[in-house]
Formats: sequence, C-alpha cells, structure tokens
Amino acid sequence: MRYLLLLKRLLKKKSYIAMLLVVPLMVFMLNIMSSADAGLMTIGIYIPSDDEFSQVLREDIANNPGALQFVFYDDKDKAISDVERQQISEAWIIPEDFEKTVTDMAEKGRTKEKIEIVIRESGLTHMLGREVLCSRVYPLVARQIGIKYTAEAVYNNQPSETEYQHIVDTYDNYGINGNLFEMGYVDQPEGDENQVNYLMMPLRGILALWLLLCGVAASMYYIEDDKNSLFIWWKTKFPLLRDFLYYLVIILIPSIMVLIGLVYGGVFTKPLREIVALLAYDFAIICLASVLRLLIRGIKGLGIITPILIMSSAILAPVFIDLKEGRFLQKLFPTFHYLYCIHDEYFVKSLLIYGTILLIFWYLLNTLSQRFK
Repeated sequence: MRYLLLLKRLLKKKSYIAMLLVVPLMVFMLNIMSSADAGLMTIGIYIPSDDEFSQVLREDIANNPGALQFVFYDDKDKAISDVERQQISEAWIIPEDFEKTVTDMAEKGRTKEKIEIVIRESGLTHMLGREVLCSRVYPLVARQIGIKYTAEAVYNNQPSETEYQHIVDTYDNYGINGNLFEMGYVDQPEGDENQVNYLMMPLRGILALWLLLCGVAASMYYIEDDKNSLFIWWKTKFPLLRDFLYYLVIILIPSIMVLIGLVYGGVFTKPLREIVALLAYDFAIICLASVLRLLIRGIKGLGIITPILIMSSAILAPVFIDLKEGRFLQKLFPTFHYLYCIHDEYFVKSLLIYGTILLIFWYLLNTLSQRFK
C-alpha cells in the first residue's frame, strides 16, 4: 500500500512527469525525421554531359537513392551556392567529359579531370557521402577495367566489333551486386527481412541511457525523502528490500515506456527477450544508483556525477559506435551489458553478475552507514 502511495505521490511531481514525457517526444521526433524525404543528408548533383557514363551514373542515382536524398542541378554555380547557403549538405560536380575520366582511370590509373565534392565543413556524414560516391562510380571504372583486360588477354587487344559487344554483354549480364550480400543478426529468424531505419538504430541505446538517468533521479528523490524524514515512519526489518522496492516503483513506469518506445521505434525483438533483458538492466541500474547515493550522499554531488556517467556510458557502450578497445572499462557500465544482451545470452548473465556485485557492495555500504550513523 505504501508503494502505491509512493507512486501516486510521484505522479504529482512535475519533475517526474517531465522526465516521463521525454521518451514519447523523442521517439515521435525520431520517427518523423526517419520518415522524412531528406534522410541523413541532401546531395546536389551536377552532371553537365550526356555521354554513356554520365547517363548511367544519373540513372543509378535517380533509381537507387538509398538513405540519401539527391537533387540534380543544371547549373554548377547554383549547386555550389546552395551548399554555401546550407540548402544542401554537399555537391558532386561531375567533369564535362566523364567518359574520358572513367576511361583514363581504367587504363592509366589516374586522371586529370576529377569529380569535385563541395562541402562547407568536414564531418562523418560527408565521409559517408564520399563512400557512397565511390560506390556509384567504381562499378563504371571496374567495368572498363574488365572489358580492357578481356580484350587484351583473349583478343590480343584487337577484338572485332561483334567480339567487343560480346565482352560488354557478358560483363553486364553478371549483375551480382544485389545477390551477393545479405545482412542480418546472428539470431535473426529465417524469413525476417524487416529493416530498421538508420536513424532509429541508436534508439535502444538512447532509451537505455535515459533509463540510467531515471535511476540516478531515483537516488535524488530518495535523498530528498530521507531529509524530509519519510523513512522515520517507514520502519522495516529489511531496509535494503524496502529501498530496492522504492527504486523499483520509480523505475517501473519508465521501463514500460522504454518497451513501448522500442515497439513504436521498430527495434523491438521478442517479448520474452526484451522483458528479461530490461528486468536485468533495471536490477543493475537500481544497485548502481544506490551505491552512488551512499558514496556521494548529496543531490548536488549526484547532479555533478550524472553528466559524467551518461557521457561515459554513451561513449563506452555501443550506443552510437562500438569501440573494441578498452573492454574492461566498458564492462563497468550497465548499458554496455544491456545493449549486448539483446542478441547474446552471455551478456544477460554478465548483467546479472554485474548487478549482484553492486548489490553486495550496496549491502556493505548500507551496513557501515547504519553502524556509524
């Protein structure tokens, strides 16, 4: 009954309601951005000529834009101007004689006329744009290299028009690009071809960080209630269990919202797997937040340590990027274990062990604090 009253009191706190509203707003905004036409970046394309290679490149970009948005320009200066005014992320300026550019690269390995990439500043998205451009142009160069090699090796570099056309047709008929690769999780069921939008991929990690923040906020609420003498009237033979349930009440609604956010964001896997992983993560978060409360013993101190904890977790846990170095440091953060345990049962066990170690540490600190009070 006391825990229901605690939950009722929490729902009257403006700070708690504001914290809960973060998830639906964040997931809603990510869904809007991921479904927008602009995607990750908008690239302007200027292709001045109509030679065979220019036409192939234009058709490839127009028919297979992928995750990026492309805008074709008839004026080179207008494309550059739009980059300067931040109307587009970058511009690709194709040479006048693109066919000669490709041919020179295939025959000589170098070319004077190069594709120009116009950007305002360097960044990860522009590195991605460069890789995308290479992936669109390289097949043209590879095609010329293949045709040139076959003509030299088989026809002594003097194929007839019919033989040359046979080489070209044979090369073009292979078309293995779409059939050679298939991406998927190691535990993905057969026939499950659901693809997650790239903008939604970090959603699980972001929600995990938010839940960690809620755990620290629970410690702040605990300190505030302790100062207001709430626990003087809440006597129990098992203070550790009482404190654990106190944290669990605060974490309960955010955990449910995380599950809803995962479903709405399209990154939910299986109900049993998600619930087990989240319960283990909640256990670890509660133990970590309680240990921090006993070590720091003040709302101001927790406020100082919170951004450090969240930033460290964001960097060392695979929220945005998976760093392979410093595994020992990464294992000190519960978010690392949680994000891995979704697709690897070993990390469910490691998360439970992590929480158990903190629970023992929490018990020792709590016992010492009560003895020397």
